[in-house]
Amino acid sequence: QENFPVIGQLMSPEEAEAFWQRPVGQALTVQCDRFHEGDSILLIGDAAHAVSPSLGQGCNASLEDVLILERLLEQYEDDWALVLPAFSEQRVPDAHALRELSNYSFPRKKRLFIEFLLRSQLSRFLHQRFPRWVKPFVFDLVVDYDLPYSQVLSLHRGWINKVKRSSPHPHETQLS
Repeated sequence: QENFPVIGQLMSPEEAEAFWQRPVGQALTVQCDRFHEGDSILLIGDAAHAVSPSLGQGCNASLEDVLILERLLEQYEDDWALVLPAFSEQRVPDAHALRELSNYSFPRKKRLFIEFLLRSQLSRFLHQRFPRWVKPFVFDLVVDYDLPYSQVLSLHRGWINKVKRSSPHPHETQLS
């Protein structure tokens, strides 16, 4: 009632208490070293690279998988024995980069979050004036540009490493 009066009008005190007592959910991420097995099994989308929702790129990455698969099928004339390894070779680096970007673009510590906001605003300001010399910050590159995730990670490796050093490691499941 005090902090969120609109929501307080929609929830009974019992519902609010039940919500408060619920355990905090954790996002499960997936990292595979390849997305295919032989010439007949291919994982795409969340099956191959489930990521934290912090960047909002899960669906985009899945749709990109479909586009790349379609291009490879055309390039290799539907020869799945060539398509599937080529797909893994092309997509695994970007999927790993997306996972890292999703886990570590946004800092959890207050001091670094303030730095994140300042960096973001400053890079937008400078990029508008000097686009050839100043690249957009991580979030803007991911959302507004058509760069591979591995390239975005490469451009902002210093920031990602800084956030990574300050953050507890998120819950991870690795499949090989």
